[in-house]
Parts: sequence; structure tokens; C-alpha cells
Amino acid sequence: MEQFQSSGPAPASADPAAPAAGNGPFAGSPAGAPDADGSFGSGAAVGSTLVASAYRAGEGRYDEMVASGNVPRPHWSVLSGALAELGTQELLGRQQEAERLLHEDGAVYHAYGAAPGPWQPWKLDAVPTIIPSGEWQRIETAVGQRAELLSLVLADLYGPRDLLKRGLLPPSVVFQHAGFLQACQGIRLPTERQLFTYALDLGRDDDGTWTVLADRTQAPSGSGYALENRTVMSRVLPSLYRGANVHRLEPFFRALRTSLASVAPRGVEEPRIVVLTPGPLNETAFEHALLSSRLGYPLVEAADLVVREDGVKMRSPGKLEPVHVILRRVDGHYCDPLELRGDSQLGVPGLVEATRRGMVSVVNTLGSGALENPALMRFLPAIARELLGEDLALPCVPAWWCGEPTELSHTLEHLGSLVLRPISRSAGQSSIFGAQCSVEELDALRRRIQAHPERWVAQAPLALGDVPTLTPDGLEPRRSVLRTFAVATADGYTVMPGGLTRAAPSIEPGPVSNQAGAIAKDTWVIASEPQVASSLAVLGGPLADESGELAMLSAGAAENLWWLGRYAERAEASTRLLRTVHDRRNEFQGSSDAPGLAALDLLRTALTTVTDTKRTESDDPWSDFVGILVDDRRPGTLAHSVRSMLEAAHAVRDQLSSDVWLVVGQLDRKLTRLRGRTDLRSPELQGALQQVLQGLLGLSGLSQESMVRDLAWRFLDGGRRVERALQLLALLRSTVPASPSGVTGSLVLESVVTAAESIITYRRRSRLHWHLETVLQLLVLDEDNPRSVASQLAALTADLEAIPRVGTRLRTDQRLVLEATTTLRTCDPAGLVNAYGGAHPVALTNFLATIEGQLRDAAAAVERDQFLLRLPQQRLTDSWLG
Repeated sequence: MEQFQSSGPAPASADPAAPAAGNGPFAGSPAGAPDADGSFGSGAAVGSTLVASAYRAGEGRYDEMVASGNVPRPHWSVLSGALAELGTQELLGRQQEAERLLHEDGAVYHAYGAAPGPWQPWKLDAVPTIIPSGEWQRIETAVGQRAELLSLVLADLYGPRDLLKRGLLPPSVVFQHAGFLQACQGIRLPTERQLFTYALDLGRDDDGTWTVLADRTQAPSGSGYALENRTVMSRVLPSLYRGANVHRLEPFFRALRTSLASVAPRGVEEPRIVVLTPGPLNETAFEHALLSSRLGYPLVEAADLVVREDGVKMRSPGKLEPVHVILRRVDGHYCDPLELRGDSQLGVPGLVEATRRGMVSVVNTLGSGALENPALMRFLPAIARELLGEDLALPCVPAWWCGEPTELSHTLEHLGSLVLRPISRSAGQSSIFGAQCSVEELDALRRRIQAHPERWVAQAPLALGDVPTLTPDGLEPRRSVLRTFAVATADGYTVMPGGLTRAAPSIEPGPVSNQAGAIAKDTWVIASEPQVASSLAVLGGPLADESGELAMLSAGAAENLWWLGRYAERAEASTRLLRTVHDRRNEFQGSSDAPGLAALDLLRTALTTVTDTKRTESDDPWSDFVGILVDDRRPGTLAHSVRSMLEAAHAVRDQLSSDVWLVVGQLDRKLTRLRGRTDLRSPELQGALQQVLQGLLGLSGLSQESMVRDLAWRFLDGGRRVERALQLLALLRSTVPASPSGVTGSLVLESVVTAAESIITYRRRSRLHWHLETVLQLLVLDEDNPRSVASQLAALTADLEAIPRVGTRLRTDQRLVLEATTTLRTCDPAGLVNAYGGAHPVALTNFLATIEGQLRDAAAAVERDQFLLRLPQQRLTDSWLG
């Protein structure tokens, strides 16, 4: 593979892809604009000159960018020239920019079994895939035709089953598939089309013919990632994107939003719609949150929903909200533990019965996963001729269902050259490529097929076309698969222009899937005329009242917001205390200053007490310091708090602005870099603490200045207030009562006030005279100090008051906070200080412990009464991107 050569360095102050008068990649006409079919025909010579010496198509496979002779295809000619003009190094710089933008957006994917951590960054290639408008129109028509056919098949399978009666579909093909749910017989949407959303995977054969590889009907994944890809690419190659007249994606998502409202049960004029997710550990959880946020619907888990006699309700703090439409991202057989999979922790008991009675519409309908059966493709051509009176416009990959004796014989005879797929597959299970199996593996596979032939389908291998993919050595051809999407409307199906292209991670043979490490590519469908920018917003519709009635908040979201606030504040308090102790260590460690060393020892002990981390056995009393900073496996450490905060943030990313990820996305990475470092004198350690604190302060500032004071903010802020007060009380309790008088006591008090972010105020008030009574007044009793315990209780009182309650009586949490506030306001600080200015140890300890106990009980009451008792997350894939 030759290196992709640059035609010269790009100007530092200009975008090399920007159109320039007379000579830019899109300058002039017709060379600078698409032809009528969406191609750039007259620019072929430029692209040919620049690309021919660098990019080489793979042998025996169709290449998207170049034809025979390595000449750019007409619709690629100008873009290939622009890419060559940018050069490899500039393109790699754009790739890094794409990675940065994705990281700032929190775009992740969960590849099961991958390490480290539960999330991996979403991988996006900086070079788009291009499809001309004329070719796309044929694809769009064919996708709509196939969606219409599958909708008819779905209605028949859960209705009269004429296809089985007429012999067009063998019963064992249907009933052996795990996606067919007998309990869902007779369930229908109140619209003509029963298949709501549809996706299909397409690949090119050797001569460039688009061929259907798989149908995705369970809960098709990828449309949200396609939207994220487009958002990033429009920033990475802005001039190229604007000049190419790329079809916009927004109309598809507007159609999705409109169609969701249209499938509501009859008689519902203003439907309440939710997005049902398996949870934040699901492989495509990022997409669930993105769609929820962009469409404007609450993101819920099964525990947030409950079935009542009058319909499905969403548990919201203080009340139950009606739900009329559920856009599910949970596989159908997990959706109801009563009638479907009994061990599911991801389902809503009674949901099947609620849909059966027409009280709620679930899309895609429960049981639609039966259409993902790979054996079904073997029979679709004949079914299409019977139901539609026409052939399918998109051919299926040749398939042999082993339940037919002749096709079984063909499969066993050619086992080493076919692709074998069980008609039902589980999470993480991939196709078996006979050509990659050993003799022993083929023998074992043959025995499995012969034991249950009706459970297997064989397919002819498809070479898959290549797309140019950026590597450190330049552009290389990589096998690719295109997933495109459709949504049912009143008039047919609206197809997303383009979709999600995935390229193989290497030139080696194997599956092209996200679980296998595929690289995503934005797919540009080139229009013949300029495209008008648009929005996902839909004009009109119901209005929220002044209380924001339409902005529903689930109990699960409230719980995650509460813990997001608590973990963020816990991390901030730990960072300040770690920084303070580290500064004292640098000041006194190794010196002969007895008071300073005594203060340092007391602060070090307080650090393990406040963070609730057990000391490890070591001769070095400071051996645990770095562990408290970076060990995310130990509860109480800074890294554990940050990781827990990020997990809560991922669970409610639909509630958070994109700016939040700008400040929190780097926190975990910064701490990870410090793992294995043991030198406490390293400037990296202090710098990391500073950077983590900056990120946490940024999050705090965003929550205070950028969030509406609605119920979501109240839970986030309430969690912060509880944790800030508890952290401060624990710090005071572990230091002040045991602190001696004199220089050591002054050093301890100064350190405590510094860690509590109140040192400037104290210096102004006391002129550096350290008095315990003044410290207690500032940190505990002064409501005007935003860091004091009293201030936290006042803010928490307001937050709890905003939570709906039945009647006028105070809830348990409110009563306990009132008692803690009363304890503070009736306290005489002089009674906690002895005649020498030191603490009355017993009195002060009891006073702090009383308030701390009342506050912990109040927090427990909130968590018990407002949130859900959640079972451990069960990992589940939802119609895999794999």
C-alpha cells in the first residue's frame, strides 16, 4: 500500500478544503457543483491526477471511490481531489479533531468484554462515504418497498398467518425463532403500518450491486450515531460539507417524532411518549440518551414504569404520569417478565396485556424481532411476488435454509465456503465463516447442523465493497457495510438519506461490526441542488404550562441526578482535602518542626476517616495517599467518586447539556494517567488535582448557571447540598475535637478552613487569629457562607419543598432537615469551646454527630421514598450494531 501523498502543506490560517475564487475544489460551475444526478462529473481529471498515485483499490472488490484504472468515480472526483490537497498529515489532524469532538460529546459505545472500563470511545473516520443522488433514489425506493413488505409479513404472523397456511413460509422457520413471541398474537398499532422503524444492512457485491445482508426490526440501532457522525463531520470538514450539498438528516428525525405521536392509542390527543432503555451499561446507551434529548422525550428504565388498571404510568417524584407511547430499545422478549421472559429485570410486568388492550403503544411492536430471522430472507422474494405483485428491488444475499433436505445437502457439501448463521442468535454471537474454520471445527459445525437443521441457515459469502479509510499511512480500502433507516408515516416510509457506514478495522477478513471494532463513517448523499439547513423541532403541538407540566421526570432520572450531585460534591471535597494535605506534607515532611508534623499526622488520619478508606499495611504512612487519589476500585477514593459521578451522568445525559461533557469528560482520563505513580513530590500529582478541581468547579458552575430550576435541578442540587454538609461535618468531627491548642491546633484549623474553601473569608474576619468558636461560626452556623452547614440545610429545605407531596404535612425527609436546622439555630457555640479556646471534645463531637445523623437519615428518607429499589443492571444488547 502506497502512502497517501500530500500535494503540499496546507496554509496555517485557512481551511484547505474551503472554496476559493476560481480554483477551489468546489469553485466554478459545473466542476464546483453537483450534476443533476448528484455527482461531480467534470472534476474527474483533477481527482484522477491527485489520487491515482496514492490510493489503490483492493483486488476483486468493488471500490466506492475509484473505478478500474484507479480513476475516481464521477461523484467522488472533486472530493478525492480535495482530500489529496489536504494531505495525509492534515487529514490526520482532522481525525484528531473528530476524536476530540466525540469525546467532548461523551460519544461512547460499549463493546462487551472490552477493556478498560465499561465504555469505549466511538470511532469515526474523518473521510465520509459518498453516494450520488440518482443512486440513492433507487436505494430509497427499494428500502421503502422492503419495509412495506415486512410490515405486511409482521401483521400476518401475529394475525391470520396466511403465509403459513399457503405454504409460503415453513412454520418451523417462524416458531423456532426466539424473536417470535406467541403472547403478542393479535397486538396491533392503531395505524396501517405495523413495522414502525426499520433498518437494513447493505453491502456491495463484486460488480457493485447493493445486496441486503440483514434486516433490523427488533429495535434498530444506529440512527442516533449517524446523527452524531454528521454533527461532528460538519465541524471537521465544514467547507467541504457545505459545498457538497449533502442531504440533511433532520427531516428523518422530524418524521420519527411526528410518527411517534401518530401511533398513540385512539382518543389520545396529546400523547406522553418515553424512550425505554435497558440502562447506562447497554452497548448503545449513548444513542438512547441522544435520541431522548433530541426528540424531547424522557429516558426511562423498566423500573420507572408500572402498569395500572387505566394504563401504563411513569413513576415520577410524588406522582404517577400517564404514558401513551413507548419507543423501546429493549429486546422484545425482555419487556415483560409476566408473559415473556420470567427472569428479565429489564421488563415492565403487565406490559403485554396493556398493549393487548390498546392502553399503550410500544414501538417497535413486541414480537417484531421475528422479522430479523435470517432464514426469512430465503423466502422473501416469493412472498414479495405474492403480496406486492412485484420482485424485490434489492436482492438478498443467496441463502439456503437447512430445514429443506436439498438445501441442507448443498450446505453440508459446501460448508467450507459458506457463512453459517443460527436463525436465532444471542448477544455477542456472530456468524461462522466456513473458510476460516479448521477441519475439526467444520466437523463439529456439521454435527451441530445435522442435529437441528431447521435452526440453521447458510449464506453465500459477500466480498463487500471497499471504502477509503484513513490510516496513519494514508487512505486504504476497507470492506464496508451500510445501515440505513426508515420510519413509517401516513403515506409510506421515510428513509434517512445515507445512514451509518461501518468500515472494517483492518484489511484482514472477518465480520464488519461495532463489536468487532468497526470504524464508523458519515454517509453523504449528494443532492443536485443546495440543501436548506433545518431543525428537528416541529412547529405547533401541545404547550407546557408554567409549571413545565410536559417536562416529565422519571423516578430513575431523579435518583441518578441526586447521586450525580452527591458524587460530584464528594469528589470536590476529596480533591480539596487531598490538595490541602499534600501541601502540608510538602511543607513539613522531613523537617524537625514538631507542631507541624503533629498537625500533618492528624490531617493524614482525618483523610482516611473522611474518605472512609481503610489504611493498607505498610511501613510508609503515606503509601495510601496515591491510592486514595487514583484507585477507582476502592469506595471513598477520589477516582471512585469520579467514576461513579460519570456513571450517573451517563444515565441522565438526556437531562444534561452538551457543555457538561466538556468539563467532566476529561476527569477520568486525568486520574487514569496517574495510576502507578508513587512519587508524592511529582508536580503531575498536584497538577492533576488542580485539573480535576477545575472540571468539578465547571460542572458546579454549569448546574448553577445553565439549568432551569425545575424538579430535575432540585434533585441534583439537593444531592449536592446533602453531600457538602456531610463532608464538612465529617472533616470537622475527625479533626477539631482531637486538635490540641497552640501552634498545632492553629495549623489544623487553618487546614480545615482551607479545605472548606473559606480561608479568604476567615482571614478578613479574624485577621489571622485562630479561634475555634469563630471557625465553628463560619463553617457551621453562618447561613451567609455558601460553604457552611447552615447554608446547605437552607438550600436543601428549598429543594425538598419543590418535591410534590400529598397533603400539607411534612415528609420524613423534610422533618429531619427541619430538626437539624433547629439544632443549629439553637446551638450556643460558646458551649462547645473550653476556657482555653479549645474544644469540649465530648460536647462538640456529640453536636456534630447529631446533625450528621439527622442529615444522613433525611438523605435515606429521600432515597427510600422518592427513588426506586433497583436490581443490579443486566447487560443486554438491543438489536446489535454488531
